[in-house]
Amino acid sequence: MHADEVPINEGKNGKIGTRYIAVYNDNGNLLVMENVCTHRGCQLEWNSSEKIWGCPCHGSRFHADGTVLKGPATKPLPRLNFRLEGSEIKLEEAEN
Repeated sequence: MHADEVPINEGKNGKIGTRYIAVYNDNGNLLVMENVCTHRGCQLEWNSSEKIWGCPCHGSRFHADGTVLKGPATKPLPRLNFRLEGSEIKLEEAEN
């Protein structure tokens, strides 16, 4: 996925390797999160009119930054470390 695919103040779902990601462009600062609802693991959908991530399975809603807006989820979306290579988003491997 490329950073220039995500317009300012919009979100986009994507996949990098085998990981599903949710990317939000916060005025030019990218937030990259797991695209998995923290309630039961469903993939989220971006709602452009409300600027939120929504879970089609059980109705959880998350702010654009991944914090919980409405349950049943109680935990925010996990943030992912990343780097840009040109405009391509590359996930950083977790250090042990």
